[in-house]
Amino acid sequence: MELNITRLAPNNRRLQVDWMKSGIPSGVSLAIQYTTSGKDWDDCVSFSVEHDQKRAMISNLENGLDYRLRLVALDDQEQVLVESATRLFRTGFVPGVAVNYIHPEDYTYNFSGRSPASPSIVKLPTGKLIASHDVFWGNHGQNLTLVFQSSDEGNTWEFLSEISPCFWGKLFLHRSALYMLSTSTEYGALLIRRSDDQGRTWSEPTEILPAGDRKSGGPHKAPVPVLEYQGRLFSAVELGSWSLGGHDAGVVSAPVDADLLDPKSWTVTPFLPYDPTWPGAIRNGENPSMLEGNVVVTPNGKLVNILRYHTRGGQPDYGKAIMLDIDTDRPAAPLKFRQVIDFEGNMSKFTILYDEQSKKYWSLVNRVTTENVNQRNVLTLVSSTNLVNWNIEADILNYEDNGWPEDLTKVGFQYVDWLIDHDDILFLSRTAINGAWNFHNANHITFHRIENFRSISNVLD
Repeated sequence: MELNITRLAPNNRRLQVDWMKSGIPSGVSLAIQYTTSGKDWDDCVSFSVEHDQKRAMISNLENGLDYRLRLVALDDQEQVLVESATRLFRTGFVPGVAVNYIHPEDYTYNFSGRSPASPSIVKLPTGKLIASHDVFWGNHGQNLTLVFQSSDEGNTWEFLSEISPCFWGKLFLHRSALYMLSTSTEYGALLIRRSDDQGRTWSEPTEILPAGDRKSGGPHKAPVPVLEYQGRLFSAVELGSWSLGGHDAGVVSAPVDADLLDPKSWTVTPFLPYDPTWPGAIRNGENPSMLEGNVVVTPNGKLVNILRYHTRGGQPDYGKAIMLDIDTDRPAAPLKFRQVIDFEGNMSKFTILYDEQSKKYWSLVNRVTTENVNQRNVLTLVSSTNLVNWNIEADILNYEDNGWPEDLTKVGFQYVDWLIDHDDILFLSRTAINGAWNFHNANHITFHRIENFRSISNVLD
């Protein structure tokens, strides 16, 4: 007999809990039990659930308290026969829709970590949304990704599958199949997998680049775009590590008609190191480096890689990104420096996509409004017609100026992955709020919709 809680979704004074069971006889009763943290199970609230039930809503909870929760199978004497892992949670107002939640002291996935990170989202031709996130914690295994689906435009979500080893993954569609491009762990092997059943099961991984480690360096990436252009798929990847001082920039690519699970299909550029003498580069700084690049087509049809620029401690310490040229005629050729551009939100991962209808490039970035360049509690929509000059369109989430009781050290809306859905932007956020470990080690993955983003008069739900 086995019971597994597969998803938690807290909000204002309530919690949605999903589960799976196997091998539980029909004559055995099932119950959800919860209590505030620190109390034992003899002093808990318990309510029965049906055998065919997979979800329950718990209401009238007290915000700001830590709770414990479990699913149990009981015999006719109300004795516990089997129980799920105990899960922790805290309720409170959550912007958007919670896709999943992990309390910072919940050790259920501790072999990988205790913080949901690296959100990725894709929309299938059927209209179904598929979302993923890995499970992160510094110096942990960092090798698990959880996959979820929504069949009602993101209003509700359910657990779909687990992928391991899988970290820093990006979901993408190609030739009617769903793929995951990831590493095996932090600085682990660069891997690709395919799902032919909309994310429920996954192939064995193919290794594109061999693994390294934190000390010696290795492949680095994030859920960054996979772009089809001139008969090839392109995506940015880096090589290095923070312990070595930063990362060198590269691109992987493969022909669109190739077998993406064949490692011979993939071409990897040499990795270009950061050069502090580049025109426009910052002066000084704490390990100035580039990472988490976006492969984008320029207005004149050239392919470039626009990268996050680690500028902390430099002059200036914020507001710059790096643009590198990609040689589409020679996919194995080195990248070349093009220019440093002015760019809001350069200190956190961002995704840049082109919108054919508006003829603009768009991004969601962490705009910095304080002296702390690590700030991530303001999420801002920006646009550009040329990839060089960027305009602020609107703050989508602003928890610096709205009176929220937790400050920028505890709140973050970050590592946003998004897509254009007709007139709307759909995005996933790695969200730290309501008792996260800190702004970086988030506790939620949240889903959001920006309606009519091109006119931006209606901003957010």
